[in-house]
Amino acid sequence: MTSSSKPSRSTRLAALTGAALTLPAIAQLAHGNTPTAKTEFGYRYSQYQEDDADKDKVFVGSPERYEVKNHQFRLATPVGDDKVLTIDADYETVSGASAYGTAAGPDGKPMLIMSGASIDDTRKDLLASLRTSREDGSLTFALGYSTEKDYEAFNGAVAFEKLSADRITTWSGGVGFSSDTIEPVQTDGINRIDSDDKWSANGFLAVAKVLSPLWQVQGGVFAALWDGYLSDPYKARDIRPDQRQAFGFTGRSRYYLKSLQAALHTDYRFYNDDWGIESHTLEFSWHQSLGDHFRIVPMVRYYSQSQADFYVETDSVLNTGNQSSDYRLSPFGALSWGASLILEQPDYRITLRGEQYESDGDLALKNVDVENPALVNYTLVTVGFDYRF
Repeated sequence: MTSSSKPSRSTRLAALTGAALTLPAIAQLAHGNTPTAKTEFGYRYSQYQEDDADKDKVFVGSPERYEVKNHQFRLATPVGDDKVLTIDADYETVSGASAYGTAAGPDGKPMLIMSGASIDDTRKDLLASLRTSREDGSLTFALGYSTEKDYEAFNGAVAFEKLSADRITTWSGGVGFSSDTIEPVQTDGINRIDSDDKWSANGFLAVAKVLSPLWQVQGGVFAALWDGYLSDPYKARDIRPDQRQAFGFTGRSRYYLKSLQAALHTDYRFYNDDWGIESHTLEFSWHQSLGDHFRIVPMVRYYSQSQADFYVETDSVLNTGNQSSDYRLSPFGALSWGASLILEQPDYRITLRGEQYESDGDLALKNVDVENPALVNYTLVTVGFDYRF
């Protein structure tokens, strides 16, 4: 199955939702890798499990949904006095069933046409980045490659950080590019292809400012462009525009409460594209120290989006032009919550994380008359280990 038909990596593992924009290489570069005299090795295992579809909403097919198992490896090592080379590798397996389309039920409401529970795919991803640090900032270059049974992608990015003379203000930015090839394993059906290409470019610019010893804020803007085959070849009748443009902005606040030995993180993100989708994401997390070595981080996130201009509630051969019944293009809202427990030692770190996600038409900011029956609820569990030597 193609990346457009499965939950994207950001949706699965970073718990972003719907059509939320992802900057695959840049998102990582923006955080950077802190120069260190030690080599660091990290491993993360994540298990993503979607709840079964409501049997009363399934017209035909299996109610089972996706299960994703992901192994992430990271190796960061100093190169000389001012450089850090980082290698990230992912190995991911996907199984379950997906929503093929929708059809009108006896009451006229859309019901799911599901595939059989026979999806079995793997994704392998490799990203190498080199960060050069200077007194007034840093510069990072990255190259990546990703492959699946029917999908191949090459990507690259460059990002920078620039500190002011008083070291109170930090500018950051970057650009990224990806070239993808799609070769569906199933080519029979409406609007199917044997092979096609697409590319994407994205960029961001942000500024962070230290307002006090206890408070730091950041604001940024981002933009992205996709061009080429953007439809989902595994849907019943999925025909999308061959270009998509998006922009948005983010705001972040980090406030430290000294008396509680805790920090409140607040993040807001606005997204808008020329497909007609507008979304809002608001997240709060509380970073609480428990003694010298433990930290617990509860979080809650809210998300809401509008529908694409060409979104349809049910698939029909009578429809003309661009159309898709994909739930990720439908109007909905989502609420997720969870917590991380972190053990920090001088030479290693252990992380345990759990998250629950629920989406519903009633959670959207605007009224949703007909909810897409394929909306997803999922559980995400992650175990991580980092070692410095």
